[in-house]
Amino acid sequence: MNSEQPKLPDFWPLVWLLFMQPITLHHRLKACGIDEPDAPFFKLWFAKDETRTIKRQYVKQMLRLLLVLMPIATLVFSLFTLDLFILLGYPIDFERWALGVAVGVAVGVAEGVAFGVAGGVAGGVAFGVAFGVAFCVTFIPFFFRLPLYPLEWVLQLVGYLRQNHFNTPTLRFMPVFYHELSYLPHPFLAQHIILAAETEPDLAREAIKACGYSPGQRRAGETALAHLQAQELAQLARQHQFKQLLDLKGEWLPSLQGAAAPLQTISKMAGYLQAAKTTTIAYQRQPHLKNAQQQLNALNNQLLTETSPLARALTTTLPTWEQLLNQLRQQAQEQAAAQPIPNPFRAGNPLTPENGQEVFRGRDELVKRIETLLVDPHQMTSIALLGPRRCGKSSLLKMLPTMLPDAICVFFDLQDNPIDSVAGFFSALAKRTLEQAQRDRRVQLPPLPAGTPFEAGSQWLLSLEDQLATKQEQRILICIDEFERLEDLFPGQPRELLQLMGLFRATIQHRRYLRLLISGAAPFDELDSLWSDHFINLREIRIGYLDEPTAIDLLTCPSRDFPPQAISPAIAHAIFKRTGGQPMLLQMYGSNLVEYLNNHERQQAEMADLDIVEQQVLEEATYYFKNIVQNAPDNAQTVLLALAEHNTPQLDKRTRRWLKRRCLLTENDQLLTPVLGEWIREYW
Repeated sequence: MNSEQPKLPDFWPLVWLLFMQPITLHHRLKACGIDEPDAPFFKLWFAKDETRTIKRQYVKQMLRLLLVLMPIATLVFSLFTLDLFILLGYPIDFERWALGVAVGVAVGVAEGVAFGVAGGVAGGVAFGVAFGVAFCVTFIPFFFRLPLYPLEWVLQLVGYLRQNHFNTPTLRFMPVFYHELSYLPHPFLAQHIILAAETEPDLAREAIKACGYSPGQRRAGETALAHLQAQELAQLARQHQFKQLLDLKGEWLPSLQGAAAPLQTISKMAGYLQAAKTTTIAYQRQPHLKNAQQQLNALNNQLLTETSPLARALTTTLPTWEQLLNQLRQQAQEQAAAQPIPNPFRAGNPLTPENGQEVFRGRDELVKRIETLLVDPHQMTSIALLGPRRCGKSSLLKMLPTMLPDAICVFFDLQDNPIDSVAGFFSALAKRTLEQAQRDRRVQLPPLPAGTPFEAGSQWLLSLEDQLATKQEQRILICIDEFERLEDLFPGQPRELLQLMGLFRATIQHRRYLRLLISGAAPFDELDSLWSDHFINLREIRIGYLDEPTAIDLLTCPSRDFPPQAISPAIAHAIFKRTGGQPMLLQMYGSNLVEYLNNHERQQAEMADLDIVEQQVLEEATYYFKNIVQNAPDNAQTVLLALAEHNTPQLDKRTRRWLKRRCLLTENDQLLTPVLGEWIREYW
């Protein structure tokens, strides 16, 4: 046998463990190699493994217990109970008593002392009440260990009082460690464990484990553990150790997996508190703290419906959590007041995924329509995106790569690419296409081949179509912004422009995986017949201003870290009325308003601030307003000037249509953008 293997307890320790600590004995026996302590004796005796010797020692010990100690114990307790019945006045038949004791000894060997004593006494007591009385005064007291309970009760009480009043460690000597079959609760055991945990946490942990063995002390162990967990949770909260709370890591805390529902709720609350703690933006702390408060309310509701020791313990710590959240909210408000308001608004340049993703709003339906036309395998439709200037066409095209993940979207702005020839056009377009395909989708596309400009361009477009058709997974959408400028790129060269337009028309009509999207301000029926003849098969999608709900949402909540009280819905509504939802003007109002508040160290805008901000908008948007008025036809310009002076001009059908197409006129023939009228009155 291995010298490191635990030894079998000697006889009297074995007797003690058997009657007082059977669970501990079970673990001791298994450690000795006796995996089945309750197996038949002959099976243990004739075992042929390496633990044969220790198993035979165990059989000998148990036979001594059953054949010697148990009969003696039965006889002794029978004599004791005999005297008790004589004192109670019950008639005793000593011959039958002797016979009963003999039978009781046999029963005691088979079933234990309690049944043996009960059988022995019943044999000598008058028939009828014999077994009932004997059962009550012998089996029940011995089964529930009633003779030991008064002593255990006194020991536990004295031990707790001594440690509580004199700080003398006494938990180690309490009965819970030595009696695993105690069915009646010991006084102040839970409080004793909680008290000892302050200085002897390991001993308290052992006591909680021992309570789990003892039927009468399990509740005390659960109560002690629940209070220790609640105390530790509150302590970690006061120390702002939210990461440990999130993972439920602590001396008394269980792991997150399998934790009780209240503990999981606390973990969720700690996650929001940790987010509020780590963010460097003061305004962002408040939404996190709001979510944490919601989790605390949910915890409170859970505790109202639960009666477990953990629920009762956590209820006592709820004021701690409330106080913590109140302190954190106050700190967040103070820090937010000391920080400038973040300015996410972008006025002027088109929005991009890298700079302006959060303030790009209200175009989901347009993107959905583009996607539907793009992915439909039964259509070979290209698209014309038409709308007034500065209404967000370029921003939409720049955002398409993030909103259409299954397509290769190429943004090609004629205004930003200086081109003076067909060769320059195809060279710049091919370079841009290859760069965006590699950057956005990690796709290698064929380069522009050598040859004359139109032959090279035609072959290149065909090679793009062939490569995509092979995989049948993605489509290319080439977006040409400011398409009206094509005519200006080839002055005095109408033949080359016609050839280029013809190539576009072929792409529109015969390419399934290669699609074209052109964007501009003027509808085709207002342009030269050159455009309408070549783009007759394009599907027109019109883009306009933002609707009121979208505009108000943009102004009040442009980003996650924007304070909700900075621009109220009422002020946002007033801005919408002045701009008609024009995207650039909305961004300009928002940007200037935030800048004004920061310059004056304020956190909330007022209606009076709009008059000041509008003066800045009128100056910054001068070129935009001037372009509208100058480029308007004479009749439309006359109408704009009259409406700016609050007059009612005569509108012919053609002029009304021209103004409405450019989002300048309401259904009631009033200025859709009143701030334009203000600019006309002040600057025109």
